[in-house]
This record gives sequence, structure tokens and C-alpha cells, in this order.
Amino acid sequence: MDLSEVFAGCEKSADDDPEVATLSQSIREYADTSAVRPESVTKSAKLELFLRRWREQNSIDAYGIQCWTSIQANYGVCSCTTMSRLGDEGTPSACEADILGTLSMHACGLASQTPAALADWNNLHNDDPELANLWHCGVFPKSFAKTTPKLGVQEIIASSGAAKYEDSEGVVEFVAKEGPVTLCRATQDPDGSWKVVIAEGHIEDNPAVTFGAYGWCRIPGLSALYRDVLLRHFPHHVALTQGHVGNALWEAFGNYLDFKVYTSNQATPGEYQSALPF
Repeated sequence: MDLSEVFAGCEKSADDDPEVATLSQSIREYADTSAVRPESVTKSAKLELFLRRWREQNSIDAYGIQCWTSIQANYGVCSCTTMSRLGDEGTPSACEADILGTLSMHACGLASQTPAALADWNNLHNDDPELANLWHCGVFPKSFAKTTPKLGVQEIIASSGAAKYEDSEGVVEFVAKEGPVTLCRATQDPDGSWKVVIAEGHIEDNPAVTFGAYGWCRIPGLSALYRDVLLRHFPHHVALTQGHVGNALWEAFGNYLDFKVYTSNQATPGEYQSALPF
């Protein structure tokens, strides 16, 4: 759906609409909103209301949303708050219109029966080759949070001049809690064939600090896995969910869907084997 339809649908809701007011209050309970304007909370509520209605009308299971920079320039808020909240209740919402990221999130959620997030996983720790920063600007579901979620400004967009600061509010910032996670990325090659990379790791405490929503994840065999990610042309977005469900994803994608499946330390990269890898 074109974003112009989304913006038009949002604008049809009045600020004092009871449903908008209810969602606005729910957002204030979901995260600390003290650093953003009340208008941004209202706009996030209207966007959420529109997407909820559209989900029900069209039996939508998940979203892939063009989250920058048109929505900031033409509507005046980041979509992250809405995406985080929808994801937290089980409707995955992928950033940057990453539809196959949406597929990966949906698979993670089905396997774990818990919310899924989408992260950049191309940032390694400077001193630890098995520690990756799973990061995005602020769209992780609240159920991942160790610290209290706080709404803030998307500084990359605002500082670059792509949108005004007041139109770039709405990212959900926090540090992810420690615990086991499963990572998954499905994608398609130009010839139409399908493939997926699957890993298990553990979010751990680390003093290194950045912005947005993030967690430091220890992934055994990460260097070898990164090599396959690069050589097999996987995108830099990865889905993650809490808990270890790698074997379920391995079986679903490799055995039932006939994907090429990749994980660390495979004898033959991409080849499905009946022996479970995790």
C-alpha cells in the first residue's frame, strides 16, 4: 500500500477520537514519553489505529514498512513506536520495507511463540570476534527490554537534515535483557532459489553503549558464519527471537520448505542434514 493512503487514513482520525486517546494513554504506559512532544504520541496512536484497522480488514499477519524518510517528512513522526507495539503483541513489523525480513521475523515468532525483532547484525565488538551488536534505531518489542523503554529522536535522520527534529520523534530506545536468542534470515537469490541462515546466541551484559535499541549477542563460530553471510549475499538485517529454537527453524526451512540452510561449522554450507545442528 502506498504511504499516501496511510497518511490520509491517519489524518481522518481526530485528535480527540476516543480510540486515539486510548492508544495514546497505552503508549504512555508502554514507554517513558517525557522526551517527546504530546503531538508525537498522538500521531503514533493514529498510525497504530490505522494499521490495526487495516490488519483486521485484510487479515494481515505481518508488516514491512518504509519507515524513513517519507513518513517523517510527510506525516511528522517515526513509525518505530507503532511497529514496536504491534510486534510486541505478535504482529511482526520489519523496518525499511524489508519484506523478507518480515518473513524471517514471522518464522521466528512461530517457532518461539514469542515476539520477534529485526536488527542490523553487521557491527562487531572491537575486542571480541564472537560478540555482535544487534541494533536498530528503535523498533524492538518491549518484551526484549532490560531497561525502561524511552521514546526519543531518530538522530540519524534529524542530524542529516532529512527531516526536522520534531518530526523525527518516536524511536523506542532501550538495552536488551540478557538471555538466549535465535537469529534467522531468509532471502531469495536472483535465480529464484531460497536460502536461510540460522544461529543461536546469548544476549549478555556489556559496558559498551550506543543509541537506539540494542543488545550484545555472543554467537559461537561467528567469524565463519559471517563468511557465509557475505559470500552467499545475505542482507545485513537479521530477525531474532528470545529462546533457542534454531532446530525448529532448521527443520522447517531445510526439510519441509527445501531452503538451502546455513549455520556455523557446517561440513557442506547450505546443505540440509537430518542431524539437528543445535
